[in-house]
Amino acid sequence: MLSELERDALAELGNIGIGKASTALGRMLGGLVTLSVPSVEMVPPADVAALLDRALLGSAASTRTPPATLVGISERLGGGLFAGCALLVVPQDGSLALVRAALPADVPAEDVPALEDEVLAELGNVVLNSALAQVANLLGGVIDTGLPALHRGTAAAILRSAGDAPAAMGDAAGAAAVLFHVDLRVEADGGTVRGRVVLLLDAESAGALQAALGRYIGRVVA
Repeated sequence: MLSELERDALAELGNIGIGKASTALGRMLGGLVTLSVPSVEMVPPADVAALLDRALLGSAASTRTPPATLVGISERLGGGLFAGCALLVVPQDGSLALVRAALPADVPAEDVPALEDEVLAELGNVVLNSALAQVANLLGGVIDTGLPALHRGTAAAILRSAGDAPAAMGDAAGAAAVLFHVDLRVEADGGTVRGRVVLLLDAESAGALQAALGRYIGRVVA
């Protein structure tokens, strides 16, 4: 769906946006956070669930008992450059490391489960708002996001829960999903959490994104 030039430009924008998000996330976690976007792709919405499960769970998606799960933080996108839904999706195991890093060391272990959902929702809100606002600004537009919502399960279950299941969008001509492949490193434990930032866009927004990318590329190469 994207030309090589458009894909490279979007990856560059993603890295700039994610870089801004890493600064905000570092303040929240109280340490150095490195976020990068090695690659980006635009795919049909119906392909998203399988791609997320394969990328973030691998063989664990089908072999672990109980099944391995993902955590997704979603925000509705309305008006501005994008209309649809944005999600940050990470493995459940990785999300626990982020929660531990975000909470003060003196929080009793028994209190962590009660705080987990709230912390994850705020982490996702910081990443999505910071990154997408920066990308939209560089493309000459604005973005309007809703409140974050937390989801757990397989990728398909998360997409359904977020209200943008592939079944709802996959048959719409021109609808598209943009996947930013994100690597997140938190200095606190030296570990890397792999995740995906997903934009589920209707046909009009997908077309608007490609048009904005074309204008951005024109400005850069002029």
